[in-house]
Amino acid sequence: MKRTILLGAALALSAAAAYASTITVLVQETALRKRAQSYSPSSGVARLGQTFESLGVEAGFHKTSSGYIHSSAVTTRKANLSGGDGVGGSATADEVTLAGKGFNAQVEKSYGAKNGSAVNFAAVNSMERRVVSEAELFEFLRAGGLMGEGGSK
Repeated sequence: MKRTILLGAALALSAAAAYASTITVLVQETALRKRAQSYSPSSGVARLGQTFESLGVEAGFHKTSSGYIHSSAVTTRKANLSGGDGVGGSATADEVTLAGKGFNAQVEKSYGAKNGSAVNFAAVNSMERRVVSEAELFEFLRAGGLMGEGGSK
């Protein structure tokens, strides 16, 4: 009998642990709610890139220790918001990040039209693609006297 109860408890805990997942905010800002309702009073604010542990889903809202957050504002997939990997659908993480910050292709085009040759998005794109290895970074810091005696530890 004890064995059956222990097995049942272990299965219940395993199911709860399996459901718990990390969610990442994909919008610039969204309210955390006191209840799983759109018009429930706010219990705080969640911002782009912030992560929470989802304790379950109720009526389209993820329950977190900070409040309820609508599922349309988050992803359960691992999201690298600074990389170029896809987050979901047809948008890349970069596109989601820029859209969350209010900067998208249309804003870029409008800004370029207003500022003409002062804007060089090709140079910005080139800088974003640049990769510096950890070894190169540490060598730069050492050569510039910016790394302490302990090195990179």
